Amino acid sequence: MPQTPLINGTNYSWSNISVNPFGVPLTGIVSITYKRKQTKTNNYGAGVEPVSRGYGIKEYEGEMEVYLDEWKAFIAASPNRDPLQIPPFNIPVTFSGQGVLTMKDTLRAVEFMEDPLEGKSGDTKLTVKIPLIIGGIDR
Repeated sequence: MPQTPLINGTNYSWSNISVNPFGVPLTGIVSITYKRKQTKTNNYGAGVEPVSRGYGIKEYEGEMEVYLDEWKAFIAASPNRDPLQIPPFNIPVTFSGQGVLTMKDTLRAVEFMEDPLEGKSGDTKLTVKIPLIIGGIDR
């Protein structure tokens, strides 16, 4: 029986992502989100149409979700057991695997912004979402 070929080949998936803060792969990571944005506005003069465009600051933000035991390991290794005191560090995010091109993003000058915990009745796993402040993103 003939097989249908992969029209667009292999695509990246969660299994292709490796997150390595402090040079250690996070195995208990559930998600990572990061983005950069820049303020852009139309400038107006005579009439009703824009006459130019203004460009403002670039902003970076992110968040990672990890299992509680992974977060507790960060806390244990932190100065004074406070992850908010960890100095800025980089987080390499690598995309690799069979059939995909290896690529890497690097989150620069990252710091944790919160030390959260949430759990409720019926939870079968405990994860924490940690907001990140990011100084830059290299793609």
